[in-house]
Amino acid sequence: MKLSHEMIVQAQELVARRLGLDFPEARRADLERGLLRASRTSVAGGPETYLDWLATLPDQDPEWGRLAGQLTVGETYFFRDQACFGALEQEVLPPLIRLRREEGLLRLRLWSAGCATGEEPYSLAILLDRLLPDRSEWALTILATDVNPASLEAARRGCYREWSLRDTPEWIRDRYFRKRGPETFELDPAIRQMVAFAPLNLAQDSYPSMVTNTSAMDLILSRNVLMYLTREAQQATAARLRRALVPGGWLVVAPAEASADLLRPLVPVNFPGAISYRKVPESAVRLQPSAVSLPMVSWPAETRLPDVMTPAAPIGLPTRAAAPTIPALPELPPDRATLLERARMLADQGHLEEARRLCEAALRKERLDPDAQLLLAAICQELGDLPGALVALRRALYLAPHSAPAHFLLGTLLFRRGEQKQGRRRMEAVVSLLRAVPPDEALPGGDGFTAGRLLDAVRGYLAAAPPPSALSPRLETRNWRATG
Repeated sequence: MKLSHEMIVQAQELVARRLGLDFPEARRADLERGLLRASRTSVAGGPETYLDWLATLPDQDPEWGRLAGQLTVGETYFFRDQACFGALEQEVLPPLIRLRREEGLLRLRLWSAGCATGEEPYSLAILLDRLLPDRSEWALTILATDVNPASLEAARRGCYREWSLRDTPEWIRDRYFRKRGPETFELDPAIRQMVAFAPLNLAQDSYPSMVTNTSAMDLILSRNVLMYLTREAQQATAARLRRALVPGGWLVVAPAEASADLLRPLVPVNFPGAISYRKVPESAVRLQPSAVSLPMVSWPAETRLPDVMTPAAPIGLPTRAAAPTIPALPELPPDRATLLERARMLADQGHLEEARRLCEAALRKERLDPDAQLLLAAICQELGDLPGALVALRRALYLAPHSAPAHFLLGTLLFRRGEQKQGRRRMEAVVSLLRAVPPDEALPGGDGFTAGRLLDAVRGYLAAAPPPSALSPRLETRNWRATG
């Protein structure tokens, strides 16, 4: 069946507006094929009514994710682009790890934005497991997001075919996978537990935000995503990703997406066969990296990197950026509102310990403030202190039992802990609380979220989470290797 010219034009406009995807004349056939495949599995009754039905659905309805999966290429595999992972292993992560050790802040926040079926974030987890012999002492966040709920469900299962491991060194296969049948490889549950999966459409404005755990990132991988977006969506997405980085943080895109104009003021850094972009603070100084001895993944010799990174532009990129100075507190003790405002600002800049201290100071002034408890919970989440976040959230809900942002954040943390049934209950509570709230109404403590946008995020989680009948016990990691 062929779609009419009018239907194709309507589809172009709709997917550009709702998904940010670009389909110029040369790719119209791809759009038509994807629409036909998606319409056959929908409840809309066929391609003639599919577009009209789509237009009535909210942004986070699972059908949008399924359609995005038909319209984009989800091809990925472990350690895809060895030059990129070689640069991360040897030039990006070791100096960052060393700096955090010197500061006494054993914390890293990484984000795979557009994770597909999970090979990329799991590759990051394996890399960190190799680079951090004391990994258990670190607060690590590896966030993995995608618009397609089916991809997220497959990623959580952590089972892969040979094709996903085609570029994976044999020793990594032996160390981190075990065979499940003739063609299936199961990833080590300890590595799976390092990654938190969440639904997110990068073309929408629900990030960066402490509520969605998408701020204060040290490293963001967003590869083969921008290339599919309209120019307008590219610019908006790039701006949001820049804001999600801490000063000194890194953004990695695919070589075909590398554009200094699009990603400015991030500074491009060239590596052999790879390019990354860095958010350099104005106070950055040039420092020479010290010698470091860390376990390496040992890629083939042609992908090993030199000791010094090369700036892509002659502007003098520091190999290590000095952390921006935290402005001094006013001489007079600030009031509670000022403390909370300052805590939010510092958290956005990545000064999480100082932000937590100010938030706790505000709570000493008013212990029954649910917004302060909610902010403290979000900061604890970014610090990797999930027990602290859960305590603060339960206090917030005791003080404000109808706080939809608090129920949402608690639901995301429960999903992250593998408590699927409890997480679903919290998300369903958000739906109930916001059913009669105007979509454009801002929510107290919601970090700028409106009721409509939070409902969209909730629908994304409920679509990506397994149904109650499919819930299984939390991952069992004990003696995994011994029984493998």
